[in-house]
Amino acid sequence: MAELTTLKQLVYNADELYGDRTFVREAENKKFRDTSFHQFRVACDNIAVWIQKHFTGKTHIALVGATSSEYLCAWFGVQCSCNVSVPLDTNNNPENIADELFRSDSKMVFLDDKHVKDIPLFKERCPQIEYYVHLQKQVDGMLFLGDIMNEYAGQKPTGDVTENDLSAILFTSGTTGVSKGVMLSHGNFIDNTTCCPDDQYQGKLLTVLPIHHVFCFTIDILHSLWCGITVCVNDSLFHIAKNLKLFQPEYCTFVPMIASTILGKMQAANKRIPLKKLIAHETFGKQLVAIFSGGAYLSPEIIKGYKEFGIDIAQGYGMTECSPRICTGVVNCPKPDSVGKIVNGCQVKIVDGEIWVKSKSVMQGYYKNPEETANTLTPDGWLKTGDLGYQDEEGYLYITGRKKNLIILSNGENVSPEEIENKFATFRPIKEMVVYDDSQVITAQIYPDPDYKSKDIQAEIRKKVDEVNDTFPPAKRIVNIIFRDKEFVKTASRKIIRGRINE
Repeated sequence: MAELTTLKQLVYNADELYGDRTFVREAENKKFRDTSFHQFRVACDNIAVWIQKHFTGKTHIALVGATSSEYLCAWFGVQCSCNVSVPLDTNNNPENIADELFRSDSKMVFLDDKHVKDIPLFKERCPQIEYYVHLQKQVDGMLFLGDIMNEYAGQKPTGDVTENDLSAILFTSGTTGVSKGVMLSHGNFIDNTTCCPDDQYQGKLLTVLPIHHVFCFTIDILHSLWCGITVCVNDSLFHIAKNLKLFQPEYCTFVPMIASTILGKMQAANKRIPLKKLIAHETFGKQLVAIFSGGAYLSPEIIKGYKEFGIDIAQGYGMTECSPRICTGVVNCPKPDSVGKIVNGCQVKIVDGEIWVKSKSVMQGYYKNPEETANTLTPDGWLKTGDLGYQDEEGYLYITGRKKNLIILSNGENVSPEEIENKFATFRPIKEMVVYDDSQVITAQIYPDPDYKSKDIQAEIRKKVDEVNDTFPPAKRIVNIIFRDKEFVKTASRKIIRGRINE
């Protein structure tokens, strides 16, 4: 395989190696709609030529929409035109999308039906935007992606980029404060895609996470281009069960909250049908090889729960600022309490309990935000992750909590809320839980699972809290419990926003 340095080369290389093999598979009217690696490269070229005809110089081009072949063609069309992609969270509110369009200096937007109604707001807040392009259909007053591809069919873009050129600006959804635009180069993406050369899997992968999220983009999309994997598109988080049966994938990527929810449903089904292998096949199909989890810490109890159904779930670790992989998930991991094995070429050191990393995957900085960049990147290139943890001699990494979440009590005790929360990861009556310090009192806000059948769910939860408390020293015990009647506010990757737990 030729050495790759840019995403444009990745697209061309995939066409050369995999050609007519299916790259993207979508379900449409109970039939599959397939896009081959060759068709994908051709579409990217057509879009790239149009962009080069209408813009000169480096241009930032935004994308707002759900995962689709059209979205991916537009994303990589921008790359093949030697410009910068700005993928935004389609589930964000219009005001926040407008803010990120403005702060990213985007001059063009690809979008789907969901945001057509928001264009007047975007035009008002973002006068620098010159073109709005609908990804799927013709709409009055907008350009249509299909027309663009037809107009420049058969043409190829000119020019090229280097590994050090900016490829994309990805906004961290952030659990506190204003989102920051992470600048990732072509070299960042390529290094993170190829950092585990043994992970060249074959078959089909179900992509579930939001496409603007770097975990989804690198692991599902870039890795599939590199290895020739077919990406099956899950069209909604509400349709995961249906699409697992439909596509019968060998692999899928989850965040812990999705993994926990599906495990809970399998465990509930097992009480009615005590055949775990049958339940696993009914849930995931018969071809599943492994699930990969990232985006947040996955409790070893969840990994153990899947094992009981004969399913391996491999936990990795990373962050947007590292493109994202720092550790890769290990199938049949011998150390399930770890977050995987540190990837090739990544250095890790622990500074005052905090994990610092250095690699070719580390970002160039935050767009137009030198102060935050200086707070996160050291002058010699170390990325401060904000996570607390340690590594062992075999290259496995362990997370003990978030530095900013650490509870420091008046007696000097340090308490990691995640350590306590993880004890409840597979406890069915609790759907969501946040532990925090309220006036030097360890407090837990708990959202009980509305689907769990119980005569007194709060009593069950209090009993479990007492049992867990008995395993901890006094400083780490939950003193106060607050029951909620609605879910916590979350990011697009389903992380609870701790700064908004009282909403």
